[in-house]
Amino acid sequence: MRTLGILLLLAVAPLVAQQRPAPDGRGAATRLQIPAVNDLKFPPLGAIKIPDVETVTLPNGMKLFLLEDHELPVINGAARIRTGNLFDPPDKVGLATVTGMVMRIGGTKQKTGDQLDEELENVAASVESNIGETSGSLSFNALKPNTDQVLQIFHDVLTEPEFRQDKLDLAKSQVRSVVARRNDDAHGVAEREFTGLVYGKDTPYGWQIEYATLGRIGRQDLLDFYHRYYFPANVLLAVWGDFNTAEMKGKIEKLFAGWNEKQAPVPAFPKVRVQRAAGIFLGAKSEVTQTFLVMGQLGGDLRDKDYPALTVMSDILGGGFRSRLFERVRTRMGAAYEIGADWGADYDHPGLFEISGSTKAASTVATVLAIQEEVTKIRTTEVSDEELKTAKDTALNGLVFAFDTRAKTLGRLLTYEYFGYPKDFIQQYQKALAAVTKADVLRVARQRLHPEAFTLVAVGNPKDFGKSLDALGSVKTLDLTIPQP
Repeated sequence: MRTLGILLLLAVAPLVAQQRPAPDGRGAATRLQIPAVNDLKFPPLGAIKIPDVETVTLPNGMKLFLLEDHELPVINGAARIRTGNLFDPPDKVGLATVTGMVMRIGGTKQKTGDQLDEELENVAASVESNIGETSGSLSFNALKPNTDQVLQIFHDVLTEPEFRQDKLDLAKSQVRSVVARRNDDAHGVAEREFTGLVYGKDTPYGWQIEYATLGRIGRQDLLDFYHRYYFPANVLLAVWGDFNTAEMKGKIEKLFAGWNEKQAPVPAFPKVRVQRAAGIFLGAKSEVTQTFLVMGQLGGDLRDKDYPALTVMSDILGGGFRSRLFERVRTRMGAAYEIGADWGADYDHPGLFEISGSTKAASTVATVLAIQEEVTKIRTTEVSDEELKTAKDTALNGLVFAFDTRAKTLGRLLTYEYFGYPKDFIQQYQKALAAVTKADVLRVARQRLHPEAFTLVAVGNPKDFGKSLDALGSVKTLDLTIPQP
């Protein structure tokens, strides 16, 4: 075996050290030169091209988006409904979530959820429902030969869900289990408490499901919620896949011709209440060996003219392995496994600017101080040319993946329509990103970051902190107990 290994090495060696004739032509040889990474040149990204999407408003008021994609013999669809858990009654927080769960599993007037499961499983299809913060959804996936059958199920679930009591009980049991386990993940606790503090725990953006609010939800509540928000004029329906546009348009129009429910227009979502949540908050968990940190403030929305510059700024500060926070806290200090920053922005309300990560318990205070120093630095001194270029290239290159499939393309266009954005918003954003300068980064860091008003949440075991958290200022202890019903 040893002899065989030597022979293999001798055979491979000439391939490893390939040579080429010298430029002087005299037969001398030189090693093949491999360019350094920094010497590689790439052409600039081309313009983002969006395929034509057929858009039509049906007679009942539902808006339909159609996009052919013949790559695979499948057809997909997704309805976007203007609703969300922001519309939950304060005493029944969780109503939208439970409605979204039971809408599908609760079946229709003709079939139970279990019968629908069996029918869909037999044709390798799916129909799923969900309600999130600012939208509800009902989606389907089907092989092309089974499209009519699956479309009928999709129609029935969207237009006449039954919300059977046994499935409501099951959904509430599942949510209770989530409530019971919500303190198990220390990182999740830090994120949750930070969100509640910045938005306000008494607002729709900051409140959470409790046993008591869940217990007040009954079947009639689900029916009332459904009838208030699920009507044709409040629905955007996108269908993409292997079909003929004209044929699919006629099929959808005929299928939903009998659904003519009407309701008053849905009101706007609640506004975010700007409030001061500055301070240091400790979530004590004696069983963890690390400290999980979230620090920051209210962010902005995607329409913000400064959003491109804020994106670049946050990427330089904490966007990955080459960021300042990663270099300082992980590489040089060795205090954290993960650390990052993100300027959060939502389509219709301010997101959250977060600096988050985990650190060795003994390094908690030192890590916070290092983060604060880096925030101060980016607010007082221009970033380097290399940092600017890397951050801009990262953001611009990432746009490629926003439209790399026709499904993503249609989904993004649907989102723009839903929130009232122009169809060319992504092109506007791409142009604005390319124009960001070092002066822009410094300006937005100075104007939009307010470290004196940051909210800091630390979840960990204070007995293991190398230095007391009080060294940073007055500390408020968070109550992590879960109220019993």
